[in-house]
Amino acid sequence: MVELSLARPLPSDLGSAPRLTVIIVNYESWPDILRLTASLMAEPEFVSRTVQLIVVDNASQAAMPETFSLDRPGLRLVARPENAGFAAGVNEGWRAARNSWLLVLNPDVEIGRGFLGQVFARLASHESDPDGPPGIVGFGLRNPDGSPQGSVGAFPNLARTIWEQFIPRSRRKYQAGWRIQSGPVDWVTGACMLVNPAAIAAVGGMDEDFFLYYEEVAFSRAAQNLGWRVEYDASVIVVHRHPLQNRPISPKMRVITRHSKLLYFLKHLPRWQFLVLTRIVLWESTVRGLWSRLWRRSGEERSWRLIGEVARRLRQGDELRGRSVLELAELVEVRAPQVAIDPSRKAQAVTEHAEATT
Repeated sequence: MVELSLARPLPSDLGSAPRLTVIIVNYESWPDILRLTASLMAEPEFVSRTVQLIVVDNASQAAMPETFSLDRPGLRLVARPENAGFAAGVNEGWRAARNSWLLVLNPDVEIGRGFLGQVFARLASHESDPDGPPGIVGFGLRNPDGSPQGSVGAFPNLARTIWEQFIPRSRRKYQAGWRIQSGPVDWVTGACMLVNPAAIAAVGGMDEDFFLYYEEVAFSRAAQNLGWRVEYDASVIVVHRHPLQNRPISPKMRVITRHSKLLYFLKHLPRWQFLVLTRIVLWESTVRGLWSRLWRRSGEERSWRLIGEVARRLRQGDELRGRSVLELAELVEVRAPQVAIDPSRKAQAVTEHAEATT
């Protein structure tokens, strides 16, 4: 696959390797990119060229704003020809970096002045640790109102997944704020994540089979399986404005997130747990699909039908991975053709469309 890279030479290209590479994966978030990169480039660590910024654009439809200037040394844009998901974007940034520590940030993160200085202070602490530096470090996330935001979780299992259905969606994936303390954890969110270059190299990059969601969970698990520590550091704080768990989930995104959960079980848990979960999801998709049909919520009904298909295909050993998941999820947005001739013919057209997308 040929990648398009638009950039002036980085300090690393000139022989002076930066100590930290900030990777921001973009998809249709140019206003956030402009704001975040401006904040980062105002930091003295960027000005002194000890930090480089790499923006990986996952084939956004909107054109890059003219105000996004590539004339600044240390700022690089890597434009991918297709949207292959968050993990693929992070890996692209990692490959473009030069053996420096990586700081992965979501575009909708807001940093305060001195943020990079705090990160460098933590780097110095980690590099002088007698037990060796950790593989992955997560930092404290806050909502725009200053309240704590979920940023750390326990590894999923079947019992925990069933229990999560009885608590609000905003708390299902993450541990409650009062339970989170700095130190070793199972996994940290990819919205603000410091990554040891040796750890990501040992793992071989983030798993691109996950299009979106749970890729950071799988990454943390893979790193720990190889002996790398995963830690949480509450002393460094950023604001994350639009986390998925705090906003309504679209029918399309529901298909993608259900796939990611099933894929994690398939890859990282005993097979019997995966098989039980697929049975639960198949039952859920049937019941909720019928309920959506009753209330004439066509998009919801299509999403549950596709979720059932995802569970069946994974159960049967189908290699439903990466971008193919996005292509399947996009069928949620395909509407039945409008036939304004005969009501019976219209009903037949809707039926044919439904059969074609299952």
